[in-house]
Amino acid sequence: MNSKYVVYNAVIAAIYVAMTVINPIGTMAIQIRVSEMISVLPFFNRKFIPGVLIGVGIANMFSGLGILDVIVGVGIGAVAYTISYFVKNVWINVIIFSLLCGVFVGWMLLAVAGLPFWISFFSITISTLITTSIGALIFKSIGKRITAI
Repeated sequence: MNSKYVVYNAVIAAIYVAMTVINPIGTMAIQIRVSEMISVLPFFNRKFIPGVLIGVGIANMFSGLGILDVIVGVGIGAVAYTISYFVKNVWINVIIFSLLCGVFVGWMLLAVAGLPFWISFFSITISTLITTSIGALIFKSIGKRITAI
């Protein structure tokens, strides 16, 4: 990875962290994490995986669940981006990513905070599906520029 990609990934991570940390409803069961729009970047260009995963890791350190949220969040991204290597359709990847978020964050919130799984699952899946769909629409409209980088 040359220095250009290191800079791109650093900027992506910083934007993800900033968008998450300033968002008052970006964590727990009822959340709208606007920064998840950035999570679709690796579906267009795999060179952005490190930036998104680093951003998720740093941002999740600021949640009330700390290191557990870091492990779960980065793990979800790693699984979703591995699957996306085989599934080339952006919209299917958006759905897979959203479902993974709903399942694993729902389980984490059940285990740690005792929150009802199904409420967490549905609220997180739906909010993630909305924000990642918006991100996919935005990045699809400029897709050739993202893949050419």
